[in-house]
This record gives sequence, structure tokens and C-alpha cells, in this order.
Amino acid sequence: MPRDDKLPGKATWAGRRRPMTRRSGFSASSAVEMQFDEVNGYYLKDGQELRYEFSFPGSEPGDRLGFGGWFTTGGDVAISLEGDLPRSVLLQNAVMPNWGKVGSQWLAPDAGQGTIRLIFRAEGPTHVATFDMLCGRVEHEYLDDARPALLPNMWRFAPEANFYPPDGQGIVRVGDEGLAVVHRAAMISLKSCNRCGRYLPVNIDDERAHLSFSNHCKAQHRLPCSHTGFGRIRDARTGEVVELTYGFQLECRFCKKFAVNAALNPQRTAAQMKEDAARRRAIEFLLDHLYKGSPQLIYRLQTGRELADDVWTRFGGRCFKCGTALASPNDMHLDHTRPLALLWPLDGTATCLCCTHNSEKRDRPPVAFYTEDELRRLAAITKLTLDELRDPSPNIEAINLLRARLGWFFDEFLQQPELQRVRDGKQAADLLVKALQKTLSALPDGVSIDLGKERQQRLT
Repeated sequence: MPRDDKLPGKATWAGRRRPMTRRSGFSASSAVEMQFDEVNGYYLKDGQELRYEFSFPGSEPGDRLGFGGWFTTGGDVAISLEGDLPRSVLLQNAVMPNWGKVGSQWLAPDAGQGTIRLIFRAEGPTHVATFDMLCGRVEHEYLDDARPALLPNMWRFAPEANFYPPDGQGIVRVGDEGLAVVHRAAMISLKSCNRCGRYLPVNIDDERAHLSFSNHCKAQHRLPCSHTGFGRIRDARTGEVVELTYGFQLECRFCKKFAVNAALNPQRTAAQMKEDAARRRAIEFLLDHLYKGSPQLIYRLQTGRELADDVWTRFGGRCFKCGTALASPNDMHLDHTRPLALLWPLDGTATCLCCTHNSEKRDRPPVAFYTEDELRRLAAITKLTLDELRDPSPNIEAINLLRARLGWFFDEFLQQPELQRVRDGKQAADLLVKALQKTLSALPDGVSIDLGKERQQRLT
């Protein structure tokens, strides 16, 4: 049951979550459960501000520091960050009943890390509730032993990756003068991690707006997720089963990164990565032929401008997913929006992403990567319709162009030197045919041609 002695945002309340051992419990034996709590908040009149100040007394150069927490608002709130900010900060906004989060994790470049201020400013009468707004020095054995390549993007995993030891907790000051405290202002949903045992926030109203756990099922034909522990989770207090649509991974995003992915990703060989690169080049080469020119060249001829420059400007020079500022188009990763693997060329509907989120999106269609709110904003920027962004189907136009030129495809295109090259025992033409067959299998009406069989018959 909710505790009426909680003071929203105060340290005495913020630290009173389920007891946990910061450096232990990674045994993957904990039961996965959910809890639902009502938390206190504030009522803000138009123009009033709720301020959090995070300070780090005694910090030394090289210390790993962090701050952040979870929040929800009634809308009409401007959220800003000021002070001695790290280079990258995660800010995921949300309106009740959904929750968002804010935070970062970084290595202190100098002694005496300055204060960071988080400000909620009402632009109309509204409510704000927060959960576990904390800061301090971050320590965890996974961070101590991790490969260097895993650490630069840890800000993306805040605040769930911020483990504060008792002797390293910073100071959180709350500026709430003149604000009315509202008891049980918002409901928060917590799910346990089966490795670290912590109960961390998730969104139940919009599961795609994930917080501490990634979704489990994303493909439309697999919904709702019916897997026990993923899409069907027991309420720890009532024993009732909570039925979800997409479900959540068993491990929190921090444990997934270090206890699962960090162990499995190195098993991906250099040959496999080269194979992926060769497959992508072959698909791009095919689309250039089908559309009679590269998308960038066609865009330049049609508009007189560079595609990358326009996309960077259109997205305000920021990663669409996380909002990270990208200094120039050269720092941007130009994403296909609708993936190359589904035969969508890189054109004026491209998305500006940072390196991290472009790698995370991979070959997923927009509906499998973005939340519903993000899809709506993406539609407004790219001018693709919501239906187009929600549709995970391949590019029918490109497939029809290919079908109309199958003879040319087998007898001329696949015979070109670029596609006859063999690397690590794999021929580029074979990789392309397999990739295209996989794309054809995603057609709503099913596969109408077996490219592999057709090619074999032509070779014999």
C-alpha cells in the first residue's frame, strides 16, 4: 500500500524502495513479478516551478557519476536542464498515466563536479510526480570489468544503470516552495528483474514507451505476448496475472546489456559482420539499378541540395530517438527510416539518428522501434503517413520492378564482377538472393517466387 509519510522528491522518500544489494543478486533465479504503487506529487499553478538540484560533493577526476530518476506530468509542463551538464543526457518525456525518465552517467573530467538542475515549469495548472530522483558516484562490478567498447554510451541506460554505493550518494535538493503536495498523485508500475532483483518502472498504458525493460514481442503476428514471465506476469501482492500486449524482457536493460548481450555479442565473428556488410552493399547496388541512380544523386538532381544536409536540418541537428545534439551532418547517421533490408532506398524520408540508435534500430521497421508518440512525430517530419510508418511490409514498388526484370536480374545483374566476388567462402550474389527471398517472405500475400530455385535452374 502507498505510504502517506512519503515526501515527493525528498531523499528520505526517494531512497525507500525495495531493499537491494547493489553488487549481488545477478543469479537469474529471481521470480519475475510486478508491483503497483501510488506515489505522491505536486500541484503546480501556471508559471510555478518544481526544481531538483543534484550535487556531487568530493567527486574526483575519473569518478563515474550519475543522476536521474523517473517522472510523470499532467501535461503543459516545460522540462529543462541547467548547470554543469555532461555531454549527453537522456530525457524521455511522458504524460500521465505514462512515465518518462531523465538522467545520465559519465566520467568526471575534473574534481568537484558542479551542480545539475532539473526544472519542471508549469505552462498551465498541472501535476508532477517523481520517483527515485537520485545522484552520486556510480559503482558496479559489471562496469569495473566491462570491455571499453561497452562503456561510452552508458548515459543511455540511466537512471536504471546508476548504482550508488552508500558512501558515494550525492545530495538532491528539492525546490518546492509554494507548491501543494498531492497524496497519491499518480500510479507507477514496477517490474522485477530476474537477475538483479530490483523493481524498476515500466509503462503499462503504452508498453512501447519502455523505461527500464525492453519489449519482448514486437512482431504484429505474435501479439499479444503470451509467454509467462514476459507477457503474463504475476502481481506480487494479489497473485493475479497481469496480461500485457508486447511484454517485457526478463532482465532490466542494464543486466541485459552486461549479463546477456556482452557475453553473446563477442561470439559474432568478423566473417559474419563482413557478410552483413556485403549483403547491404549488394541490396544498395540492386536498388541503384532498379531506380536508375543512387537515391542521393536522384535527390541532388531533383532539389539541387544534398540529402544529408537537408535531413540534418529537418531534424534540428539532433538524434530523433534521444535528442542528442549532432554538430554537423558528418556526425549524423542517416537512417533509412523504412529499412534497406525491406528494399526501401535512402531518400528524402530518411531519419537523423546518432550512432548508438542507428545501430540499435538495425533492420527493424519503424513500428518495431519507435513508440506511438514517436511515430506521430516522425510522420510530421518525414511526411510519411502514420499508416506507412506502422506497416512492416517490404517495398512493393521495388519488388514489382524486380519481378518485371527477372531475366535481367539472373542473366546480367548477378553476373557483374561485384556480385561474383567470394569472401570467406560466400559469394555476394548468393547472399543477395537469400536476402531477397527473406524479404519476399514478408509480403502480406506470401511468396510467389523462389529466387534460389530459379537461380539454380538457370545455372544448371
